[in-house]
Parts: sequence; structure tokens; C-alpha cells
Amino acid sequence: MSIIPVLILSFIFTLSAQRTKEMPNFDSYRKNIYAEFLGSSLLAGVNFDMRLNKGRNDGIGFRVGLGGVSLRSADGVVGLVSLPIEFNNIVGKRHGGFEAGVGLLPVYGTISGSTNDDKFVFKEGVTLAGGFLTFGYRFQPINNGFMFQVHWNPMIIRGSGFTMGWFGLGVGVGFK
Repeated sequence: MSIIPVLILSFIFTLSAQRTKEMPNFDSYRKNIYAEFLGSSLLAGVNFDMRLNKGRNDGIGFRVGLGGVSLRSADGVVGLVSLPIEFNNIVGKRHGGFEAGVGLLPVYGTISGSTNDDKFVFKEGVTLAGGFLTFGYRFQPINNGFMFQVHWNPMIIRGSGFTMGWFGLGVGVGFK
């Protein structure tokens, strides 16, 4: 009879050991949420960026964003909503580093206005406007706090090729 309690206890300890196996914890990955002015979001946007190496400020990562621009003229309105998707890499230790990336730029656009013969026109659609490159500097905290980046984004416009692009600025918060 004394073997039964030992078997029951060993069974309970085995079950509890299996329960404590750790599931992937995304809290240890470096993440940033930031506002971007100019850059690949067009005029302005908001981005989420995450490193794919646990506990590191450098290495490979990705970002997704939502941005856009609205332009008005006497003849009509053009509105663009961008969704930049980027694969990037940061080289540097501690707080700052060089960032390089390549991304795609899907865009939803609307055009409305009057034609030369006073007819109202409205068109909308989604397209892959092209792609972009990112080259710049990123400063981010070791733990949690303020982050910023300055970068140059040459654009690859579908059908036109490379453009000179423009400089962008990102300001936000980094966290684990």
C-alpha cells in the first residue's frame, strides 16, 4: 500500500512540471511605436516595429505602418492612405545604430473633382505604388522610454523607377 502514495505524488509532480513549460513570451522582444513625418508613410503616419532577436536592440526586424496624405486644389481632392511594410536590420550596440531596410508600399487612393467640361469625377482603388529603401540612424532605450530616428527613404515608384526620395523623422516610445 505504500507504493500507491509515491506513484500519485510522482504523477502530480510530473503534471506540474509539464504545466510550467514556458510558452513563447513576446514581452522580451524589443518593440517601438512611433509617429513618422515624411519618410515611407508619405506625409505622416504611425508605425509598429519589432526586433526578431529576444532582448536585443539590434538585428533583424520588421515594421508595419499606416500613413497618408490629402491634397486639395481648385479642381479636386486626392487622398492617399499608405500601408508601409518593411523588413529591416539595425547594426549597433546599446542605444543607437544604423538602420537599413527594404519595404513595399501598398496605397489606397481616391480622386474626386471636376473635369474641364464640369463633370464630377470620383475614382478609388488599391494599388502597390512600389517600394522603398530605408537608410538612417535610430536611437532607442535599453529598457522602456523615448526613441527617435532620422532616415532617408529612396522610393521605387512602379513604372517610373527610383526617385530621390526624402528624409523622414520618427518619434515615439520603445518598450520590451
